Amino acid sequence: MKTSIILLALSLCIFAGCQSVEQQENSAQSTTATLHWTGEIAADGCGFEVEIDGKRYLPENEDAIPAKFKERESAQVQLEYEPLAEPIDRRCGMLPQPRVMDAIRVIAVNEV
Repeated sequence: MKTSIILLALSLCIFAGCQSVEQQENSAQSTTATLHWTGEIAADGCGFEVEIDGKRYLPENEDAIPAKFKERESAQVQLEYEPLAEPIDRRCGMLPQPRVMDAIRVIAVNEV
């Protein structure tokens, strides 16, 4: 009896784990967006901001955005991304207060 309960519980855990991986894979979205380059953080800039439907987000992984997008202040791109649950608190530039913004994880960026 105990063995059956343990096997049932283990099966449910494996099943639930497979579902959460599937949900994460399905959370990726694709859209046209505007990249805004505000300058290097080390030089009092605030890095990249991504504007989607009029709302700005901070990318968790700026290194996923090719350096060629740093050559101009803004660029229209095709963006594949995942929205993140937690906002990013980035202290940058000459601003005395933190910049807390909704966050995304960049998967792919292509010029439009």
